[in-house]
Amino acid sequence: MPYQGVLFDMDGLLLDSERQVVKCFRQATADFDLPDMDDVVFRLIGLRQDAGEVILRKALDGRVDCQTFYNGWYAHIRDRMAQGIPLKDGVQVLLKLLQDQGLPCAVATSTHTAKAREHLEIAGILPYFRTVTGGEQVQHGKPAPDIYHAAAASLGLQASNCAAFEDSDPGTNAAFASGARTVQVPDINTPAPEMRKLGHTIAPDILQGARLIGLIGN
Repeated sequence: MPYQGVLFDMDGLLLDSERQVVKCFRQATADFDLPDMDDVVFRLIGLRQDAGEVILRKALDGRVDCQTFYNGWYAHIRDRMAQGIPLKDGVQVLLKLLQDQGLPCAVATSTHTAKAREHLEIAGILPYFRTVTGGEQVQHGKPAPDIYHAAAASLGLQASNCAAFEDSDPGTNAAFASGARTVQVPDINTPAPEMRKLGHTIAPDILQGARLIGLIGN
């Protein structure tokens, strides 16, 4: 069955933002004199804030209030993102090809919707998407499939009739569980060994992933 729509994660997949987020996290840990936190940020990638808070609160261990830390971290992120957000390789080309094919596209991100729309606009690709579904719009965040079902429904489609692109393991699990044909394009984190058992497509970049599943031609 031909694809009826395409669903995309945002950070680390469309936007080359994860490295900036990691740098901002390190700035925040330096601000609060927390020298032993470097591994924590990599466990937060792909998760909605509520799930991330569980990990972060445990790591902070009462040394700094969790919300205070988030506020400092996000202040650095806002300042950095306001200077511009680069796209990942191949993103602009793929979105233009899908636009030319008339395939509707949607974003399914753990980021809050308003912030996601702002970042997509800064990066210059917001007009390619009919809808943006942020993490606060669903009951259960990634790795639950809720957000992919919601993003597909926002296009009037079933997720099983769509292709979905992700970078993180939590997001890939969410997309795969929704029934979408799933492509993982790893960014900072290498897929865990158990991810390969899913049988989804793992690609070095988003264009190659689209070719491998027959979304675009060679």
